[in-house]
Amino acid sequence: MVKITQIFSAKTLLILTLTLSVFAGSPWFTKSLAYADSNISNEPNGLTGLSPDEVSIVRRVEGYLNDLKSVSARFIQISSNGSLSEGKVSIQRPGQMRFEYDPPVPIIMIANGATLLYFDKKLKQSTYLPLWKTPLWFLIREKVELHKDIQILSAQESDSTIQLELKAEGESDGTQMTLLFSDNPISLRKWEVVDAQGITTQVSLINPVYDTTIDEDIFKTDDLDLKRQNPEK
Repeated sequence: MVKITQIFSAKTLLILTLTLSVFAGSPWFTKSLAYADSNISNEPNGLTGLSPDEVSIVRRVEGYLNDLKSVSARFIQISSNGSLSEGKVSIQRPGQMRFEYDPPVPIIMIANGATLLYFDKKLKQSTYLPLWKTPLWFLIREKVELHKDIQILSAQESDSTIQLELKAEGESDGTQMTLLFSDNPISLRKWEVVDAQGITTQVSLINPVYDTTIDEDIFKTDDLDLKRQNPEK
């Protein structure tokens, strides 16, 4: 059974235990960055302490994400607590995202604009949460600016991969995220989240399809919002 605290930060009671893909870590440990005098620059706060090469990597990723229109894929979600699940993810920028787990996990999550609907098919319960409280909020906002509201802890690239390690500015519960991209051409492949309890959740995209038209109906929530359907309950 997937627990809500495994998918989003414990502070906001969201669920990222099996499918929201890409980060690692232990309980919000404080990562100290060595700010050498030679690295001091006029870059925005979120890039402070990064080398020129790291800043270049971040800018490349920002450019890719801003050009990205959509992603559709199967996903595999693995948690360090031993849980494993699969499902389908659809992301359409800006503002829309849907995660639906395969049975027996009864969870559907839909972002549509400024909020995210968390729906439990088994309990028939729907809950709304602020979109910015979800790990991937920055990915679906209209303009991706990783240096705003996000602290880039490191940026690395090899011949075939790019990896960004980051956390939201002002987060006190320790949630941290890692994004993994394939390179040449650059494309999102995986993400990993480490929550406040030190639980690591990895989400890998399987056979992703990029920049195709997605049926808008899958992002509608009216049929899942039981409170609106039954306002007296």
